[in-house]
Amino acid sequence: MYNTYMLFDLPWQEVVFTVGGFVFFIALLPSIFSKNKPAFATSIMTAIFLTLFVVAFATLDLWWSAAAQALGALAWWVLTIQSFKLR
Repeated sequence: MYNTYMLFDLPWQEVVFTVGGFVFFIALLPSIFSKNKPAFATSIMTAIFLTLFVVAFATLDLWWSAAAQALGALAWWVLTIQSFKLR
């Protein structure tokens, strides 16, 4: 079913998606706490598509990937609200 490159019984692809999702979330924290925000259009489109990614990962039973992307989507929704308020 899965190849031999597994960590905690996860396929290596899910490990990459999960670690990447958590790293992207951490990378967004300075933007959330900064006065400078990304453009509203950038924020809303990214938030919407990351939310769709969460659904896609969940339907594939990639639960760790879905959780990591959910954090990233949440961060982008926060940035969307912040940039909307600055408009």
